[in-house]
Amino acid sequence: MSFEWLPENVGEVEFLLPLAPLTTLKVGGPVDCLVRPKSWESVAELMRAKPEDVPLTVLGLGSNMVVRDGGVAGLVLCLDGVCDSVDAGEAGMLRAEAGASLGKVARAAREHELDGVAFFGGIPGSVGGALRMNAGAYGDETYDRLVRVWVMTDKGDILEKEPAFFEPRYRGTELPEGWIFVAGEWALPRGDKEEIRAAMRLVNERRRTSQPLGLPSSGSWFKNVIVTEKNRSALVAVFGDEVMPGGKINAWRLVEAAGCRGWREGGAQVSEQHCNFFVNIGAHDAKKGEGVAGTFADFAKLSDRVEAEILAKLGVTMEREVKYDGRA
Repeated sequence: MSFEWLPENVGEVEFLLPLAPLTTLKVGGPVDCLVRPKSWESVAELMRAKPEDVPLTVLGLGSNMVVRDGGVAGLVLCLDGVCDSVDAGEAGMLRAEAGASLGKVARAAREHELDGVAFFGGIPGSVGGALRMNAGAYGDETYDRLVRVWVMTDKGDILEKEPAFFEPRYRGTELPEGWIFVAGEWALPRGDKEEIRAAMRLVNERRRTSQPLGLPSSGSWFKNVIVTEKNRSALVAVFGDEVMPGGKINAWRLVEAAGCRGWREGGAQVSEQHCNFFVNIGAHDAKKGEGVAGTFADFAKLSDRVEAEILAKLGVTMEREVKYDGRA
């Protein structure tokens, strides 16, 4: 695939770069071409020049993304460390660009005494990724206080949209093909800085004590299960009368109930600490010279096994929260 069409001075350009080091799970083959743009103007120029037959993948902090061993075809636009400004305006408004980490957003809100996004501090992702999947934690979601969104079309035009345009739902949105998120703006209530700091500390402590932070992972593997008329009887059989229509059952509880905690496939493992986290135990062992890092194939096979076991034992169909990307 030719990239002679790339504009000059678009930013840092690399070819056949392995993506594993750029993802939190540490798996994945090379990308044909990776660009770290200098600015949104550079991105717009790139979008206008890109041929229609060149696939585009946007990469932030590399969480929630499982890259296939064959790598990614086409162009990867890496926003990590660029296009990442966070600005507090008047009347409790906070605007953050897609490349900003959610931790940076949470800290900026705290410093400006704006409440409501402390939960962002517990999500190891970027604003762009959060807008794309309506990321959330501990009962809060990205779109809860979102009032404006900026996107770039496949033609390089920046548009301002209301959040409802993207039809946000639990861990999902609708985004036109070829468009990318540029920024979001939240309307936040005033709060006490020390109380916000305490809330952020509580979020981080909760993560530290419940999640395998010392091992490579992509975050939550499966979506929590929404109770429907179709699956309620199966869920009631396992969890009893606490199962209410329209409610959610934490995914880890189904993985646990099916007996899958600690399951392993090659270098991939269902975490012993939090069984909705799949960890690259092989990468951890390899650092000590004791094993081989997990591959996409390991994780895909492990996921299939866990899904099949939950369906067979509990009668519940699971849906992955992580996204598979790349070529086989």
